[in-house]
Order: sequence, then structure tokens, then C-alpha cells
Amino acid sequence: MKKFIIVVLFSIVNINAQIIDAIAIDVDGEPITTLEIEAVQAKLNMSKKASIEALIKDRLEKGAIERANITISPEEIDAKIEQIAQVRRLTQEQMREALAKRGLSWESYRKQLEIEMKKEKFFAQNIASNIQRPTDDDLRLYYETHKDKFSSDAPTSQISLIAYSSNSSRKLQEAMQNPMRVIDGVKQQSILASSSDMNPKLFSIINSTPEGTFTKPINTGRGFVAYFVKSKSNQGIGGFEVVKNRVAMAWLAEERAKAVKNFVDKLKNSADIRIIRL
Repeated sequence: MKKFIIVVLFSIVNINAQIIDAIAIDVDGEPITTLEIEAVQAKLNMSKKASIEALIKDRLEKGAIERANITISPEEIDAKIEQIAQVRRLTQEQMREALAKRGLSWESYRKQLEIEMKKEKFFAQNIASNIQRPTDDDLRLYYETHKDKFSSDAPTSQISLIAYSSNSSRKLQEAMQNPMRVIDGVKQQSILASSSDMNPKLFSIINSTPEGTFTKPINTGRGFVAYFVKSKSNQGIGGFEVVKNRVAMAWLAEERAKAVKNFVDKLKNSADIRIIRL
């Protein structure tokens, strides 16, 4: 009798252990487990329903990317890491140390980057083409209906630059050390730009660079560029023109989110999604 009770108890414990992490949902043959759902709930502070929707979306996107045969080379990942390091003004060693403090290995980080880059490439090839370029009227309407998102108090800046670009970081560094010399393999271009028309990340870099000096070299993924800041001046223009670039980026982000949602909804409608246990 005691042996029978022990066997029954063992069976119950074993069954409970299996249920702790079991397949909850099957999406076109890709499983979502109960532990995954709980992990997303805890990590992202989401409801169970929202966590399930996020994981189903992840599986649908993963399947679409695999079917599209999207690939990212190690060289592309290296260039992306270099670009991130340049923007954050960190060396790769400093990036490794920061990741280690978060408990993330370098290999895991590269894998995460690869997944995100595949999504970006898939989006560019399959979804972005459905987003029409906005007219000034579109942007003005968006600005008028979302004024609370933007601050129109700050004046715009007029910036005079010389862009030095090269496929070789060594040659670019040489040109930066000798800006008056013509270095073979280094192109120079004079630019007069407005802060409202400039990428916010680039504007932040240039705005923090003193006049008469170079920005740090930036890896564009297709080469290297550094900007010599000749002068910066405030123009005092207010309203829509000041924040036009920010408006365009906000409009694009919203349209992108809509396009992705529409795409995922189509995938969801044609997918075989089976609820096994919740």
C-alpha cells in the first residue's frame, strides 16, 4: 500500500511539473509555452491577454521572415554594432562590459541584433512600400491634431558644416588631422542645414560639437563620415517649421505601426492557431 501511495504521489508531482511548462498555444507548428507567457507578463508588466497577443505576433513575424529567406551577414552585424558604439560614444569593450552587467553575453547580443535587423530588412522589403510619403499638408494636419506632442518654443538652428566621407576610417582620421589637405579617397561636401530638417540623433551629435571642431567619425554601414562644424546660429522661427522633422518622424512611426498591425492581422487570419491550454 505504501509503495502504491508513493507511486501515485510521484505521478501527481510529475504531472504538475509537466504542466508548469507546457505548450499553451500552437501557431503554425510553432509552440508558445505557459512559462513564456508568464515571463513576458513579468518582464514587460503586461496582462496575460496582451502577453499572448505579443507572443503570437512574434511567431507570425518569425514565420514570415523565415519564408522570405531574410539573411543578415556577420559583416552587417559588425557594422551595426560599430554604428551603435559611435552613437553612444562607447568602445566595443565598454559595450561588452555594460552588457555583462545586464547579464547578457556578447553572442546573445549579436543574436538579438540579427533578429531585429532581419525584422527591419523584412519590413523594408515587404511593408514599407505600402506607406505613402506624406505631403506638407499631411504633416501640418498631423501637427495641428497632435500639438501636445511637440514643443514649438525652441528656435531652429542654422548650421554650416563640411562633411568628410570615406570608405576608409584610417584615411578619414588622416583628413581630420589635416583638414586643409586633399586626401585621396576622402570626399568633402559643404552643407548648410536647418535643425528642423536634420535627423534628431545627428543634430544631437552636431549640436554638442563645438564650432571649429569635428564630430567623431560615424559608421554609416556603407563607409565613414565626420562633420566639421563651421558655425551654428539660432533663427528664431517658431511653430510647425521648427518641429517639422519631428512631426515627420512621429507621423512615420504611427503609419509604420498601422502597416505592421495590418500585415500581422492578415497573417493571423490565414494562420493555424490552436489554443491548447491557458
